[in-house]
Amino acid sequence: MDSSEPTRTCKQCQREVAEANFALHETHCSRFLCVCPDCGDNVPRDQLTEHREEQHSLVRCSKCSQKMERCRLEDHELEECVERLQSCEFCELQLPFKDLADHVAFCGSRTERCQDCGRYVKLSEQSQHHLTCSASDDDPSLTSATQTQTATCVSCKGSFPVEEIDEHELDCVAASRGECELEEEEDEEDDWGHPWGAAAAAISSTYQRMSMSGGAGSGFQDEDDVNQIGSCPHCGLALPLLTLRWHQKKCQIHGQLK
Repeated sequence: MDSSEPTRTCKQCQREVAEANFALHETHCSRFLCVCPDCGDNVPRDQLTEHREEQHSLVRCSKCSQKMERCRLEDHELEECVERLQSCEFCELQLPFKDLADHVAFCGSRTERCQDCGRYVKLSEQSQHHLTCSASDDDPSLTSATQTQTATCVSCKGSFPVEEIDEHELDCVAASRGECELEEEEDEEDDWGHPWGAAAAAISSTYQRMSMSGGAGSGFQDEDDVNQIGSCPHCGLALPLLTLRWHQKKCQIHGQLK
């Protein structure tokens, strides 16, 4: 149709028709077409009933049971239904749309460690973090400080990564206690394991001093002291007097250490 040719609008189909053909078109439209009272579309007159049944009859959504015209059902199920399944952007779990917002808020608050800077970043903030993290790569001091954060062990004074210090201190304290107990047992064995050997050495030393000084009188007034037996006031052990004097000092020190 020539754009310069005058036209008229058909009231039946709302189309622009050349004025020269308008009378014929209007007659044809009125005879074969009609306007659907529900949607206003032009429908073949003999198909109006079928059209209204297929497009405008009421149906229920199978998921939410909401009533609507059949022509709206497909769009409703895809975009409007509160029970339609949607995937979480963080874990890709599918949930009903009505529960998705709460799930995303919770799921997005989880953290993961950034492989570049070592920081723990919320899943919901990772996209923004990647922008700032890539910029921080240009600052070696920032990256180095983040990656080398350490803490000092209170027991051994060694430096360990912050995330490992708690576990190390538990092991370190346990090891220190074990070493202390072992040293105490060794000290006890030294003090108590061979008392008679130490006593013999003390007696021998005493006799040597006595013989070098010119006689027994300068060491002990009573020559029978060597053969006399006495009891330790600390542990009750019976020993020769010469040995007992040495033993009492050791026994007293050991008791104070306990």
